[in-house]
Amino acid sequence: MSSIHLPIEVLYNILGRLPVKDLIRFTCVCKPWRDFITNPDFISTHLNLHRNIDGYVLHHKMASTGAGLNCFSCLHDKTYVEHSRFDIPFSCESLYFKLAGSVNGLLCLSDSYQYFGRTIYLWNPSIWKLKILRRTCFTHSYSEFTNFFAIGFGFDHHTSDYKIVRIMYFGDFYRDYVEKQQPKAEVYSLAWNSWRRIGTNAGSYAIDKISTAVVCGAVHWFASKTKEACGNFILTFDFGSEEFGEITLPRYQSDGVRPQVSVTVLRESLALIVSCFNNCELIQRCDIWVMSEYGMATSWTKRYSIALEESFFRCLGIINNNELVLDKSTREELVSYDLENMQFKHLAISKYTNDVVNFSASLVLYNEGFRLTPRKYLFVEGGIRLGKRKRSVFMQLQRKWL
Repeated sequence: MSSIHLPIEVLYNILGRLPVKDLIRFTCVCKPWRDFITNPDFISTHLNLHRNIDGYVLHHKMASTGAGLNCFSCLHDKTYVEHSRFDIPFSCESLYFKLAGSVNGLLCLSDSYQYFGRTIYLWNPSIWKLKILRRTCFTHSYSEFTNFFAIGFGFDHHTSDYKIVRIMYFGDFYRDYVEKQQPKAEVYSLAWNSWRRIGTNAGSYAIDKISTAVVCGAVHWFASKTKEACGNFILTFDFGSEEFGEITLPRYQSDGVRPQVSVTVLRESLALIVSCFNNCELIQRCDIWVMSEYGMATSWTKRYSIALEESFFRCLGIINNNELVLDKSTREELVSYDLENMQFKHLAISKYTNDVVNFSASLVLYNEGFRLTPRKYLFVEGGIRLGKRKRSVFMQLQRKWL
């Protein structure tokens, strides 16, 4: 890069604004170009620039057929017009994936249903990089379906490291087995490429098995205590200190059927969505509580109370820091509610939606592990060969994207 005779700040500003697929091509020009583009500082700069330039919404669709086809559609965050599509070129035991988290363009996936949490996939669809995590610190067999997990995925800003926390529960019923055998927890560090045992909170369990609510460097689950009749709270895990904590819930109320509570993020603040159901088990009102001062239970404030005239059967969360996404009871389309303009908008997103999250294309993982190629399908413990049919499909997908 020195032969170009340009200041390093100029190169960062020029190349940092280019799309990921162009930068991947430029790594083939020469070794200095490759070293520059794969430098961690440049990857971080590129990610920060594209947060301000490009905004996307990642829509995870699960097919309704038994084939188990999964795909992600990358939509523009304003118009919701499809920009690109990521067909998942690898399979899992349950045939269906569940999105456990999305941070800086890196997706954390796991199997759905009874296989959830046993194998974890770290995938960057923008650059076709994958890590499959099958190892664990636990001695219990994963084949025992009475054991199941809660997962959190986030970024440690102090060490610039991506981490996964996994809590393992044992037994058949929450309140019985948590008291008989305490849950175990471990954390995976991408920088060290290994799992480590950590301490966990005894006498409680995470009701939410997945949480994308990452605030102030910690992930949050809606949880409950085993010895209290109504002991709900927010379980936290700090990726920096690697310690668990608790946050007291606000005194929310619901009319009719017991509400559904989910933890989310609204404008970088911890928030709570309380979905109130009617007797037909359809959402009739959504209350949004916001914690204005993180960690201070007295700062909970009910910011919004949305009365719904149409029939909705679930709330998918908040995107773009301003839009509440709801799923209609007909399961034919999604609807967003603008919290500022107080208007509903029908989204051009098809049915059978699993997750809707914000997304930024990045080069994260480019200098880690191996790139997916038509010949090999490499992951953290080794590699396996692709069959001819899968290899042909993968090559078509690769040419379509790159």
